[in-house]
Parts: sequence; C-alpha cells; structure tokens
Amino acid sequence: AVIALAALTGMAIAIGLAATAYVARDDAERRQAQAEDILGFMLGDLRKNLTTVGRLDLMRAVDDKATGYFATLDPRDMSDRALEEQARSLTGIGEVRLGEGNHDAAMAAFREAHARSTALRERAPENGQRLFDLAQAEYWIGFVAWQQGRLDATGLWFRRYRDSAIRLAAMDRSNFDWQKEVAYGHQNLAVLNEARGRYAEAESAMLSQLSLYRTWVNRRPADSGLRFEAANAASWLGSLASRQGRLAEAEAFFQEEARGLAHNHAMDPKNVRWKQELIDAQLLLADAQVQRGRLSEARTSIEFATPLAVELFTQDPANNAVRVSLGSCRWWQAQLDTVKSADIARPAADAAVSLLTQAHRAEPRNERVLSWLVRARNQQASLALARGELEAARLYLSAAHALIEPAWKAQQNEDLRLWLARIRLLEGEVAQRQGSVAAARRSWTEARQLLLAEATVPLAFGRLDPLVRALRLLGQSAEAAPHAERLDAAGYIPLQPWPALPAVVAD
Repeated sequence: AVIALAALTGMAIAIGLAATAYVARDDAERRQAQAEDILGFMLGDLRKNLTTVGRLDLMRAVDDKATGYFATLDPRDMSDRALEEQARSLTGIGEVRLGEGNHDAAMAAFREAHARSTALRERAPENGQRLFDLAQAEYWIGFVAWQQGRLDATGLWFRRYRDSAIRLAAMDRSNFDWQKEVAYGHQNLAVLNEARGRYAEAESAMLSQLSLYRTWVNRRPADSGLRFEAANAASWLGSLASRQGRLAEAEAFFQEEARGLAHNHAMDPKNVRWKQELIDAQLLLADAQVQRGRLSEARTSIEFATPLAVELFTQDPANNAVRVSLGSCRWWQAQLDTVKSADIARPAADAAVSLLTQAHRAEPRNERVLSWLVRARNQQASLALARGELEAARLYLSAAHALIEPAWKAQQNEDLRLWLARIRLLEGEVAQRQGSVAAARRSWTEARQLLLAEATVPLAFGRLDPLVRALRLLGQSAEAAPHAERLDAAGYIPLQPWPALPAVVAD
C-alpha cells in the first residue's frame, strides 16, 4: 500500500510538472508569436508608412530595434518565420543605408539578407514567398553594384534576379505581383544594355514593357504603383530616344512620364516618393525641352519641380537623393537664367555647387552625383568667363578637373568623356582670353581627340554639340559642318551660340 501510494504520488507530481511544462511551452510559443506579429508590423506596415512620409530617421530606429531583437535570439531557437523577418529586416536596413549614401553598409546588409533567403529557399523550394524574398536580395545587390559603376557585377546579379522572377511567375500565373517581377527583371537588363551603348536591344525590351504597362494601368486605374512603373518605362524610352537624337520623341516620352507621376501625386499628395519621382521627371523633361529650344516650357518644368524639391529637402535634409534633386533644380535654374545675364544666374549656380558638393561627400563613388557636381563647376566657370573673371573661371575648372580625373582613370565611360571634353573646351577659352593661343589650341585639340576616340558610326549624338564647338574653335569649319547638320536635322537648338569662326588658325 505504501509503495502504491508513493507511486501514485510520483505520478501525480509528474503529471503536474508535465502540465506546468506544457503551459509554459504554450505560453512561450504564444509570446514568441506575439513578438513575431509585432516584428512583422514593424517591418511591414510601419515601414511602408514611414517610407511614404520619407522618414529615414524613424526607419533607421525601427531597423535598430529589429536588429537588437534578433541579437537576443539563439539561432537554433529561431522559427522559419523569424528567419524570414530577419532577412526582410536586413533588406530594409540595406535600403535605408543606401538612401543615406552608405554603399558599403548597404551591400553588407543585402548580402546577409541574400544568405538567409538562400537558406530558407533551400528548406522549402516550393514556397513562392521565399523565392520572392531571395529575388529582392539579388536585385538590391545588383543595384548597389550599378551605383558603384561595376557593370559586370551588375549584369551577374540582374540576370540572377530575372531568372528567379521567371521561376516565381511560373509558380502562380494568377499572382499579378509575381508576373510583374518578370517585367522588372527584363527592364533592369535593358537599362544595363543602354548603359553599355546597346540601344537597339534596350529599346526593344522597353517598348514591349511599356505596352504591357499601358494595358495594365487601363485595367487597374487606381494602382499608383503600376502607373509609376509605366512612367518609368516611358522615361527610359525617352532617354534612349534622346541618346539617338530623336528629340521630339524623347520629349513625348518624358511628358508621358511626368503626366503619370503627376496623376499619382494628385491621388496621394503627401506621398514623398511621388514627389521625388515627379521632380526627377520634370528635370528630364526640361532637358529635352531645352535641346529643342523650348526654353519657356523648360522654365515651367523647373519652376514646377523646384518648390517640391525645397519642401522635401526641408523635411529631410539628410536624404542625399533629395539633396541631388534640389541641386539639379538650382543648376537648371541657373542654366536658363544665363540667357538673361551671368549675374542673374550666379546665385542659383553657387547654390547648386554647395548642394552637390555635400551630396558628393556623402556618396563619393556615385557617378551620377559626380557628373552633376562637375557640370555645376563647369557652369560656375562659364558664368565667370561671361563676367570676365578669368582667374575664378580657371579655379572652377581646376576643381572640376580634380573631380573627374580619378573617375576617368578608374573607368572611362561616355558621360565622363563628355564632361571631360567640356572642361577642356572651357579651359581653352580661358587660355585664349588670357592671350595664350597655344595653350588654348592644346585644350581644344584634346577635347576633339576625346570626342573622336572610340567613335561609333554614326557618332554618338551626345558628342555632336561639344565636337562642333571644338572644331569651330580650332577653325575647322568644314569638319564641323556635317555634325552641325545632324544636330539641325534633329531639331537641336544650342542654348549657347556656336563659337565664331575662326577662333584660331587651323594646321
């Protein structure tokens, strides 16, 4: 009886302990689920809302909290859901760091996200969401490489992203979001082809995508994200047309882009993203309008964009993309004011240099920022020349040369070539005004050599204006004539008059 009583007592204690353990485990699982729900909200809806209002500072705080939470967990105890949230958190951290101009930190975050997404994908290859998350990491790694000018690495990761997108779309043909990923994949490679001068391949892909987007927008008129994607496709087609000298077509595409983004802005006027995209669209439209001599229309485009850029910069001065947009607006304001006088244009030109210098310090490896700063320095030099301030012009050009020379030596490309040639043109004008014809001739000859080096047939349209100037300055009017005729046939009207003939005697 004693033994039986002891056994029953032991059984009762064991049952009690088991019940307690069960309750504790259930409570732990419940708390973990609650924590994951909160984390999902932080990295999902909250992040989306913060993105809409452009609060990078608060997004950074959310990312730090999420990172701190993950650090307290033992990897062995992390559920698949927690690992998924961690991968998405790392992707979000990378996006914030990229917005701040910190490419190295962004790349590190994206690579960690890729590693975790790859592991999760291998655990459940039939899970479409995990393939989607993996594709996002592949895209962002490629995008950072693009920003750094590493085109081979960009192509590698963009192809991986496209291939993942094709597999994703095949998993569920009714999932429209997944179908769009295929379009994104092809678009990224089209953009890369454009950067490499493969215009026909890029244009063909872009036209097919724009046709799809137009159809989709008509079916889903309330989908602002889809309308943005259609506008983006139109923008790239505008750039492709501009590079090939089809200026009227380029302006039409940029107008289509601006209309789509203006529609989005009207539907959601507090959305920071639509404001930022609309600013950049107006800048592209103004460029196309200026090339066709439509200065009044260009001024309207810039006057529309500038207040939006000022508003965004005031709201978030640490956002480098916003800083570049405002600097670009100031540059265009000064450029259009040069037709009035150099004195009127000077304040906006100086403001552009100040903003773009800060932007370059934040992103010294961003070629787009570098190009804008170089053109702003050139603009200062040109305005100084117009005022007869030769030493000031020389110093501005020296600063521009110091900026572009290292990038040119590291990796030569078309944009850098054009701006280096324009620096040489202005250096020659300064030398000529100082009485040194030989030095002027050397600078103009170097500009001509740059513009004729590695030339395609026909010559790239963007080279024509500076080449005509170089040849006319060198007194080579016969050589300049066919290039000037191409510009005239395209409807191109130079903002600054052609140099008088001859500037110096030709050999």
